Amino acid sequence: MPTEAIRDARTETESLDRPLFGVLAHGYQPPRVVNIDLVLGGEPYHAGFSVVPEVNGGITDQVYRPILSEVEHLPPGLITSIYAPLRSYLKRSKPEVFARIQEAVRNTSDREYSVLGDPLVHVILPFLPSEDQGMLIEAGRQAFINDFGFAPKGLWLPETAVTKEVLHNAARSGYEFVPLRDSQIENIPGGANLDARHNICFVQTAANEEIAVLLGNSGLSGLISYSPWTTFNADEFMRGRQQNEQQNGWNALMMMDLERFGHYQIGADKFLKRILAIQDNYGFTPLNMRRMLGAFARGEKEKTYVDVRDRSSWSCEHALGRWTGECNCEDPTEANLREKRQMYGDLMAMNTFVNAELDAGAPGWRAEFGRMFVEFSDEIFTGGDFAPMFAAAIMDRGGDEEKVRHFLAKTEILIGLTSCGWFFGREERFEQNIPKNMIQGVRDLFPAVFGDGVTSRE
Repeated sequence: MPTEAIRDARTETESLDRPLFGVLAHGYQPPRVVNIDLVLGGEPYHAGFSVVPEVNGGITDQVYRPILSEVEHLPPGLITSIYAPLRSYLKRSKPEVFARIQEAVRNTSDREYSVLGDPLVHVILPFLPSEDQGMLIEAGRQAFINDFGFAPKGLWLPETAVTKEVLHNAARSGYEFVPLRDSQIENIPGGANLDARHNICFVQTAANEEIAVLLGNSGLSGLISYSPWTTFNADEFMRGRQQNEQQNGWNALMMMDLERFGHYQIGADKFLKRILAIQDNYGFTPLNMRRMLGAFARGEKEKTYVDVRDRSSWSCEHALGRWTGECNCEDPTEANLREKRQMYGDLMAMNTFVNAELDAGAPGWRAEFGRMFVEFSDEIFTGGDFAPMFAAAIMDRGGDEEKVRHFLAKTEILIGLTSCGWFFGREERFEQNIPKNMIQGVRDLFPAVFGDGVTSRE
C-alpha cells in the first residue's frame, strides 16, 4: 500500500476514536401565504391566509444568506435541514440566495448526509395514519431530489416527533438516520454511556428495520437556545466543550433551530461559523455521518441499540400534548387549551373523513395526491394561484369535481396541521390563523358534513 494511503487510513482510524463535535440545525419557515381561488359547482370558492410574510425576508438576511449561501461549501460538522416551505419561499422570493445555497450544497463532499430531507409539510407525523406518514415522507424526499439533485440519507422529523411507526416509514423510504434529542431515547442496554464518542445509536423499527439515531445533547442544546451569553465568545465556548468532554465525557453535539444563529440572536451566525472552523483545535472530529455509518457497517465501531420514547418530541415532554391541548407547555390559558383541543379535533376528524371518502372512491389515491402536492408545492406554499391548474390536472387524469374537493381538502388539512399553528400558548399568536383558516376552508368545501362544527359530530 502506498505511504500516502497508509497515512490516510491511519488518520481515518484515529478520527473515529476522537470525540465528535457538530451542530444539528433545523432550518424551517411555515407557509406564510396560501391562496385558493376556484369556481366549484358554479360558485366561487376561496380559502387561505397570510401570516406576516415579510418575516421571511429578514430571517433570510440574518441567517440563511450568511450561513448557507455566502460559503463555498457547508462547514464540516454542520448538519441542517432546509424544509420544503422554506425552499419554496427562497425559490420564489430570493432566487439568487437559493441558487447559491444549491451551489454550496453541491460543493459539500458529504452532502447526502449533511442536508436532511423532510416530509414536505411540518406536521406532527405520529398524529397521522401510517399511510399518510409514508406518503408525506416519500413526497418530501422527491421534492428534495427535485431541488438538489440527490437523495438525502437523513430525515429531520417535524419537532423531532417520533414513534417506531414513523421510523419504519422513514427506513422504508430509504432514510438511514434521524436526529433526535438524547431525552427521546430509553432502554439503553447495560446503561451504556452515550458520550461524545458514542452519540450515534440504532433502533429497530416497528417492522424490524434498522435505522440510526443521531443524538443531540438536550442540556447543551437548551443552554445555547435560551442563554445568549453562551455565544459571545467562540473560543471560550470550545474550551468549555473540551473540558466537559475530557472530565465528564459529555456529548458535544448541539441541536436547535438554525434561526437561533442570527435571528433569535443577531450576529450569532458568526459564532456558528467560528466554532465549526476551530473545533479541530480543541481535539474534536467534525461530525460526518457518511464516515460514521460506514464505520458501523464495516464493524469498525460497535453498535449500541436503544428504544425511542414513542410520541416524544424536542419541544414537548408530555406525549405531544402541546398540540392536543393536554399540557401546559408555555403556560397556556384555559381558553387557549380549549382552542387547541378544538383545532386538533377538527383537523383529525376532517382527515379521517377525507381519507375514508378517497379510499372508497379512488383506491390508491395517495400516490397521485403525493405527486400533485410535490408538483404544485412551490405555488401552494407561497400564495400562488395554483387551484385552477390543480383542478385541471385532476380533471385531465379522469377525476371529477368531487375528487377536486377532496384533494383540495386534503391539502388544506395538511397545511392546517403545520405544527406552529398551535405551538404557542398565547391567543394573540398570528400563526394560529393557519389552522383556523384551513379548517374553515374544509368546512366550506363540505358544508353538509362540517357546516355545524366537527368535533361535536364524533
